Amino acid sequence: MMIFTLAFLEACPGIGLFISGAFLLSLASVLYHQEVLSLSMISGVAIFGAFLSDQLGFYLGRGLGVGLVQADWMQAHGERLSRARAFIQRYGALAVIAGRLATMVRSIIPMTMGIAGFSRWKFLVLDVVACCIWGSGLAGLVLGLDSLLGRWF
Repeated sequence: MMIFTLAFLEACPGIGLFISGAFLLSLASVLYHQEVLSLSMISGVAIFGAFLSDQLGFYLGRGLGVGLVQADWMQAHGERLSRARAFIQRYGALAVIAGRLATMVRSIIPMTMGIAGFSRWKFLVLDVVACCIWGSGLAGLVLGLDSLLGRWF
């Protein structure tokens, strides 16, 4: 349950900016090393938590986007917003994949995609792919750390 929670919180809009993926990696590595959870269980649960969090962010962006974009404080950034929309329209698929893999923007990319009006079906499919790539990377890091832990413990 903690793997799911950390994966969810790490990508959660707003909260994710303050939750480091190092916590998830550390916990997953210890649980795997102590044979509490299998690698497939860790990866699967983490993927599911990350996916749900990304979807939450995307749909929050779709739901709140108009209000956010029309807010007085955002009007001053109209040109930046237009450029961001153009970037997403041109490189949307890359933004979804790279956003899942880049720790500093992981929690804001889904919401930004929703605000920009990115296709919900494209986002869904690309997010599944991105989360699976991310989950595979997590599994690889856990295996690598396990081999290091095995030498010391």
